[in-house]
Amino acid sequence: MEQKEPKEQIFTIPNILALIRLFLVPVVVVLIFKDRLITALIVFIIACLTDIADGYIARKYDMITQLGKFLDPLADKAMAVMVIIAFTIRGILPLWVTIVIFAKELMMGIGGMIAAKHINKIIPSNKFGKIAAAIFNISIGTCFLYKYLDPYYKWFVYVALFGSVVSMVQYAVKNRKAIFNKEKQG
Repeated sequence: MEQKEPKEQIFTIPNILALIRLFLVPVVVVLIFKDRLITALIVFIIACLTDIADGYIARKYDMITQLGKFLDPLADKAMAVMVIIAFTIRGILPLWVTIVIFAKELMMGIGGMIAAKHINKIIPSNKFGKIAAAIFNISIGTCFLYKYLDPYYKWFVYVALFGSVVSMVQYAVKNRKAIFNKEKQG
């Protein structure tokens, strides 16, 4: 008789925190368009704190799930991309920043799906990716304060963008190795 694997829990604390973060995306975007940037920054910081909390709780209490490996980066990327788009529409950031971020996220998403298909699991981000994401989130945070930090906030975004692109290249190399190593073994 074949033994079935236990079903993975869906409603874990980390997954719920990631869903909350996902639901905060439109809240932050609406606040940006209403020029309520300090309130938007506070909600953005709360979202960032849920990101830290869900990762910590998932690792410490062994609550890492395949759904969480999908939801966490989805919420992160949705927040980053939508906020960058809102700042671009408002004229706070140049269009080329949005294009680079969108292209990077699209390439990472496609690459991640290809990797997941080949090795049947989602490859989580590594430490370098987490550091790059944290720096990028801080740089996004400076955009909420652009009236006080102009023109310096843009330079911080540019440096963070560079780190983010380097992180993507490193992630692509890691995924490529995982796919090819799996194919050699199979």
